[in-house]
Amino acid sequence: MPLYHYQATDPTGRALRGLVDAGSRAGAYEKLRGRGLFPTQVQEDVGAARARSTGAKADDALAYGILQLAALLRSSIPMDEALDSLSHNAESVKLGRAFARVRVRLREGETLAGSMAEEGIFPSMLVRMVQAGEEAGKPAEILERYAEFLARDLEHQRALVSALTYPVMLVVLSSLLFFGLLAFLTPVLNEMYGAIEAPLPPITRLVVAVGGVLRSYGPLVVVGVGLLVYLVRRLTPPVTLDHLRLRLPLLGPLERCGLMSRWARTLGMLHGAGVPLLRALSMSREVVGNLAMDLELRHAETAVERGESIADAISRSYLVPPLLQQFLKTGVRSGELEPMLKSAASFYDRELERRRALMVRYLEPGLILVMGLLVGGLVLSVLMPLADLASRVM
Repeated sequence: MPLYHYQATDPTGRALRGLVDAGSRAGAYEKLRGRGLFPTQVQEDVGAARARSTGAKADDALAYGILQLAALLRSSIPMDEALDSLSHNAESVKLGRAFARVRVRLREGETLAGSMAEEGIFPSMLVRMVQAGEEAGKPAEILERYAEFLARDLEHQRALVSALTYPVMLVVLSSLLFFGLLAFLTPVLNEMYGAIEAPLPPITRLVVAVGGVLRSYGPLVVVGVGLLVYLVRRLTPPVTLDHLRLRLPLLGPLERCGLMSRWARTLGMLHGAGVPLLRALSMSREVVGNLAMDLELRHAETAVERGESIADAISRSYLVPPLLQQFLKTGVRSGELEPMLKSAASFYDRELERRRALMVRYLEPGLILVMGLLVGGLVLSVLMPLADLASRVM
């Protein structure tokens, strides 16, 4: 239900302000009157509505706020006091207001999971984990595990973005430089060699032709390429695009390692917190973020629901590496599924770091080599006709 800001007076005439949870504005008036208050102004909390519409966004402030809440609860501080403290001391103003609204809903008799579900800033996975934690009587442990998971996931994302920033900038700037030179050289080459009756070398003719097209139809080419990419993305099924992403030469194995690490760590965290296996499988599948992998895991989830072991169900997925399948088989056989999943996640974390370092090590010199060859081709297109002309004169 929505929240409403209110201004009211109590029977002694003292002015009060706060939030009230109600189904409508009239309901908020009735609830305040039922408390013996005399409301003078009631308005819907716009921040809550905006948070529900914008959806959740994982960031450092959220991870740190959840970790703080878990620490306060572990210290036997009541939930109401913990949320009140975080609402005033959260790193993000938006997060602080969300904690304040959760506190109001808790006072109205709502559960912690239900209160968080009303706020778009809290991811659905966190809400479902909190619900499982409340059922198992371990909300603090669940919150702490999720905060650690979120912080680690954000760290991996930042590391990947950092590793790809320089190569991407290199490609963009080099491409702009290359096409700029190509467009600039075309009229120069036409003017220099236009009067030569001898045929130009093939590489020079190619450069002149491509440069002429860019100078005459450059904007149309850019629009056409953009439209083609847009149509391919729109007409190609998302599952197919995600399959292709996993098959890319350098980025495919890198992404697969990240998916396996995230899935194994999430499943191990949920299973270790007492979440039933089927629910844990469903929740861990939601964090994968790849439709092709999601489809494979959904089939495995259906097989487990029919009574198969998780190791047998996952063994039929061709997108799950054999090593992770072996971790699952060992965990099921030994009865220590959570430690095995954590070990698998740690292994794929290290593999992710290794592949990321290899990609950066070989990608940068490879890009420099390619751009060197392209620029060298431009230089040859200019020098070869000169050399041929000099040989004819001599």
